[in-house]
Amino acid sequence: MNVLLIGFICALLGSVAQILFKFSTPNINFSYLQSFLNGYLIIGFIIYGIAFILYIYALRNIKVSILYSTIAMSYVFVLFLSHIFLKEKISYWNYMGAFLIVIGITFIMKT
Repeated sequence: MNVLLIGFICALLGSVAQILFKFSTPNINFSYLQSFLNGYLIIGFIIYGIAFILYIYALRNIKVSILYSTIAMSYVFVLFLSHIFLKEKISYWNYMGAFLIVIGITFIMKT
């Protein structure tokens, strides 16, 4: 599998985990440990673990400076996932920021 694709998959998995963490927050009561063990939170941690393992695997074959830049796509993924699943609004400036992130990643990968 393409190493850069693995980096983007890691970013996407991390973004999905963030959305799951957000879904878990209404169920968290900081005075009880068991409230931290809700399904959304546990699945989010598992997804983060999978992303971590994939990332370590990908590091064997590419410079960290290039691979890590793919993780910046998580900002873009979270922007759109939060719009879809959490009904958050995306402003013009959000779109512009996402565009600049994609352009920046493209420049870094050209090296």
